[in-house]
Amino acid sequence: MIRHGVPGDLEGLMALERRSFGPHEGLFSRRQIKRLLASPTAAWFIYGDYWGACCMLISANGRARWGRLYSLAVDPAHRQQGIGRKLVQAGLAWLGSQHVSGCRAEVKAGNASARHLYESLGFTEVEGLPHYYGLGGHGLRLTKKLDSPS
Repeated sequence: MIRHGVPGDLEGLMALERRSFGPHEGLFSRRQIKRLLASPTAAWFIYGDYWGACCMLISANGRARWGRLYSLAVDPAHRQQGIGRKLVQAGLAWLGSQHVSGCRAEVKAGNASARHLYESLGFTEVEGLPHYYGLGGHGLRLTKKLDSPS
């Protein structure tokens, strides 16, 4: 039920973004999604008929490679069904297969359900991010160590 995203998923992902986020909640633009779908350092994981999607990125600085959980969107009509967990797990498995040693993420400080999900998946809150999501929209930075496959 989870598949990798391809450029043809642009419209479905745009619709999911609009259902999942408001304009001041990190809504991706069409240009951002199109660029991410074409990027060799990004991978999209799509659940069902755009019931949820997760975007992972790989970054490097010449010495180390790490992943970033860049986006997780679950359609409000399909929340609390484990879709977010399955998507993040698929993304983390992909990062591990790419020999990435860790994953970073950001979450809104007030999003208790997302914070609980990430904690249950082994993420640790490491830093507060004042006004990360705009004035008064505080965030938290999270990290998780990954085991690369042998």
